[in-house]
Amino acid sequence: MKQLLCATLSIIALPFAVEAKPISYPGGIMVMQENDETGHTLSLDYTITKDYAVGLYAKQEEGGKEFKILGPQFNYLVKRWNMPDGQANIFNMTGAGDSHYHGTDGFSAWSSILLDYESRRIFTSYEIRGMYADHVETSVWQRARVGFAPYLANYDDLNTWFMLQFDNHPAKDQTRVITPLVRFFYKTTLVEAGYSSNHQVMFNWQLQF
Repeated sequence: MKQLLCATLSIIALPFAVEAKPISYPGGIMVMQENDETGHTLSLDYTITKDYAVGLYAKQEEGGKEFKILGPQFNYLVKRWNMPDGQANIFNMTGAGDSHYHGTDGFSAWSSILLDYESRRIFTSYEIRGMYADHVETSVWQRARVGFAPYLANYDDLNTWFMLQFDNHPAKDQTRVITPLVRFFYKTTLVEAGYSSNHQVMFNWQLQF
């Protein structure tokens, strides 16, 4: 019975134990804050069903033209594959709102596709994101991650991951950036930190409640 309970908790925790995903559980609220070579991001999301979430997205873009975007965002689980030892997902995140650049406001819109595969030991992901900010930027950004867990942890334990992140941002001053990072996850709290090849500190956190 104890083994069955541990296995069930591991399966329940899997969608939240590795990656900062755009959808949590129905009725759940997720707050995420990111700081990396591209700028500073804050998002607040409410999950309506297991497939849909809505929220508010704000970002201060840096590392190239410095501007701000703010607006609602819709997150959608396109497809999920549950496997005996892992899970794969395709997500879409799309939003639109205001862009602010040198005292001028304009229209902004963004959309991204996130693909990932994860097990309790291995993690991989790839994201491609399009950004349009009126009179400021039109770009396509790519990010990939690979990682592994040095030990297997249960839901009530501290989960640790070592990862490498690869970024390609044509609109930024440093187009290609590599970031080694470490991630800690405990129940519904995620924290990760790293140091990029362009000498920028990355620090991200996420809370689910």
